[in-house]
Amino acid sequence: MRADHGVPYADGMTRVLFETLADERHVRLFAWSSLHSEDVGTSSQGLSELVDAIEAGIRLVLPDTDRPDRDRIEAAVLLALSATYGFALGKRSWLTGLGRDPADPAHDAAFRAALSSAIATYLAEGSAPR
Repeated sequence: MRADHGVPYADGMTRVLFETLADERHVRLFAWSSLHSEDVGTSSQGLSELVDAIEAGIRLVLPDTDRPDRDRIEAAVLLALSATYGFALGKRSWLTGLGRDPADPAHDAAFRAALSSAIATYLAEGSAPR
């Protein structure tokens, strides 16, 4: 697989994350509950199911030689979650600090595009060379 094409679903994955995290209150509640939760097993199972679904989807569209392995998919999911949650939590102060308007949706779109590209490239690097 060529890195410029990436792996299907990287853009879809970040789109879903950004739609989920559009409400800053949701992100803050999730962060608070994650830090104070005693039952981490529930969210862990959901994350494993997400990776299962992504892996199954990749299997449907890519030949064996182009597929990233499970470890790489898991790392990409963790990267996407970490970056998306971090951006959602910090974008207001960070963009303001950069002299940007945090209410401008173009910043969300640009960050999501950059993250999708990075994830697709990372996943593509984990596939066998052609």
